[in-house]
Amino acid sequence: MANKRKRPAAMREEERQAQRAAARAERRTRRAAEQAAQNVPQKTEAPKAPRKAGVPHKKKKINKFRVAVVCTAAVLVALVALGVASAAGVRTPISSIAADGEPEFFSTVKPQASAAPAENTASAAPTPSSAFDGALFIGDSMTTCLKNYVTDGAGSTTALSDAEFVTRNDYSWGEAQDELNGGEGGLWLDDDTALTVTEAIDRFSATKLYIQLGKEDLTYNDVSDVTSTAQAVISALQTKYPNLEITVQAVTPMLEWIDYQGLSSGTIAQYNEAMQTYCTGKKNLKFLNIAAFCTEGYLPAEYCADPEGLCIHLNDEGCAIWADYLLGNKTPEPSSTPTPTPDPNGDSTDNTDTTDTAGDTYTDDSGDYTDNTGDYTDDTGDYTDDTGDYTEE
Repeated sequence: MANKRKRPAAMREEERQAQRAAARAERRTRRAAEQAAQNVPQKTEAPKAPRKAGVPHKKKKINKFRVAVVCTAAVLVALVALGVASAAGVRTPISSIAADGEPEFFSTVKPQASAAPAENTASAAPTPSSAFDGALFIGDSMTTCLKNYVTDGAGSTTALSDAEFVTRNDYSWGEAQDELNGGEGGLWLDDDTALTVTEAIDRFSATKLYIQLGKEDLTYNDVSDVTSTAQAVISALQTKYPNLEITVQAVTPMLEWIDYQGLSSGTIAQYNEAMQTYCTGKKNLKFLNIAAFCTEGYLPAEYCADPEGLCIHLNDEGCAIWADYLLGNKTPEPSSTPTPTPDPNGDSTDNTDTTDTAGDTYTDDSGDYTDNTGDYTDDTGDYTDDTGDYTEE
């Protein structure tokens, strides 16, 4: 078999160059026809001269630093573009995504305006801090009633549950004063830990102090002595804790007719008035008149927790009103001063008349006297006993 004659390599290379040139020309012709059909001006490109046969293709050296800079700039531009689009709430519509997954940045499809995302008000709005964060309540058995209402009753759902309570049923202004002078603590925590008033403030890092005392002090003590002791305690606390906000709470009155060893609705009203006057206009010192709902000057029976006892403690209904004053749901108005207490027999008397808790003794405004045996003595010194005998001076 005769061997085929091989063509020179230079001739084969020229043929390949000619074929590639023809293919390029055909593509340019086809592209020009398509652009002419779409009335798109085309950019004429001068045909490149075919490379000479036998001349090897020279590879261009890649500048790696320039490539890195260009890539970094492209990434930054893309990130900025995405950020602007995100801020404007514009999303690339599905119709503008090419088949190969690359976005068509020059798409003629107009993006649809997307609805603004609904605001999540629950997470956006900051949670306000409770007005009773850092609040400490100190008091006697009356404050213990409020503590029980807040701990175990309906008050547990209010901001008052954020406060701390340290009480003792017979705590008094006098005992607080003794503590400030170096005495032992008389307040009790639930774990039977004894604290002084200052130890309680320090233990809970209190920024607000609500204090209600006076019930125990007004028993056997004059109103002026009680208010003087209370003011001395408050002044000492303000000196020790100049930034502590102190709110003195009024003592609520008792049921009508009640007078226990000097503790009565009348003496309570005098004490509240004196303490309100003292607290008015002083820095970081307020007076909260929680007795204002007792419009007649007496504790209404429907709010009394111990009608068979001391007749002064509030039940849950009364504590709910107390809580409303603290929470700002009610605005206290000045409460009225009770009228003089009538005697058990219903006889009217003036401010000098006195009746003890057993109803045994009675003195009218003329100074006449009748004891529980029926004996009688008038203001002239004449005397008649229960047998009818009569003696005159």
